[in-house]
Amino acid sequence: MKKWLLLAGLLLVTATWVTAAESAEALRLSLPQAVALALVDNPDFVLARHRQQSAAISVEATRGRYLPSLQGSVGASENYQHQTAPGVPDQQQNADLQLTASINLFNGFADQAALDASRQQLQAADADLLRQRQILTFTVASRFITVLSDDELVQVAAQNLKNQQDLEQQIEAFQRAGVRSVTDLYQQQAATAQAEFNLVDARRNLQVAKLQLLQTLGRTPPTTIEVLPPGTQAFSAELENLDPGRIYAESLASRPDLLAQQRQIDAARQQIRVARAGYLPSLDLQATGGTGYSSAGNGSFSGQLDDNRGASLGLKLSIPIFDRDQTRTNVAQAQLSVADAATTLHKLQQQIGLEVGQALADYQRARQQLFAVGRQLDYARQALAASEARYRVGAMTWIEAANARTVYVQAQGDEIRARYSVLLQGLNVGFSRGDLEKLMNLLATQESSL
Repeated sequence: MKKWLLLAGLLLVTATWVTAAESAEALRLSLPQAVALALVDNPDFVLARHRQQSAAISVEATRGRYLPSLQGSVGASENYQHQTAPGVPDQQQNADLQLTASINLFNGFADQAALDASRQQLQAADADLLRQRQILTFTVASRFITVLSDDELVQVAAQNLKNQQDLEQQIEAFQRAGVRSVTDLYQQQAATAQAEFNLVDARRNLQVAKLQLLQTLGRTPPTTIEVLPPGTQAFSAELENLDPGRIYAESLASRPDLLAQQRQIDAARQQIRVARAGYLPSLDLQATGGTGYSSAGNGSFSGQLDDNRGASLGLKLSIPIFDRDQTRTNVAQAQLSVADAATTLHKLQQQIGLEVGQALADYQRARQQLFAVGRQLDYARQALAASEARYRVGAMTWIEAANARTVYVQAQGDEIRARYSVLLQGLNVGFSRGDLEKLMNLLATQESSL
């Protein structure tokens, strides 16, 4: 009875798992589609958009300084007196209504400088958002390529396991026929077990890579994903004959983070003008109107409000005489901010030079590596075919044949990694020079060739 209950429980769990797997969202994505999805759902990029929107709101807030301010006030009071003159009530109610308007006519050009600074900061935020877009695009591409590579490595491991199992059956038949020793069979069984573990490990790496890609896309399990390999023909042609000097010059003109830093310098310079406004006078136009009511007065409530109306219009001039060195220190701090921003710009230019040079070197190295491992794979394939033929006729030991198989499987993996490394390092060239979208578009327009 217990056995049947256990079997029913296992069937229920299995059915539940299958139902959950079938209900999970499945994504079949090309690289451009994955990037587009991440730009919508990635939390880090959503936060970057919020920072850009905050900068736009700051421009609106700064522009509001040019508008007049209008304030209204209503006051009411009730007074009690212990002793009053004959005929005078000991309780009195009062009400006051007032409307005040003010507009600044001149404040040392601080408003204009602050508006210019906020506009420069908005442009810097726009450029920062574009760079964050490129960072996210490159991250998605990197993890997408990792999934592609790990998927092919799983196929290699699965094929290797099948080959090892077939070979084990052959050796077992040879051993029964007395052609091979039992030692060869045991060694082959150990090699098959290792191949089984290698397949498990490859599948684990693929699963982790898919989870990392899902995280970058802003999705969570149980969403499943299938990636489609991109074409690289036009992509590779674009990266031919790369000149380091030309690419560095292009990066100085197109890198969004460099443009953002230049706008930060402009904004910091405007802050100097804001600080210097403290040396100059300010002029405000003020207008006030109001009325009031008192129970001690003559007339009704509405009548008193009409009779007690009053208004005033005037100019207020404020001249700074001594502000405890606040303006001087503010100007000094603003000037130091400009110097810091300029130093950061120079540092960024040097960093870009390093990134461009390293990206080009890595791309050239990846191409040379692909050429080398391609030759190694050809040689390993030929060596494996020869060793298997010699082992079948007894002209080679099992260890020598096993080494040939190991070298061939390793060469297969190296070729896969090298092939996708060329793609990734090529994208890194575009990332370092600031035109990653151009290379991504070239990948999007080609048929699958990997």
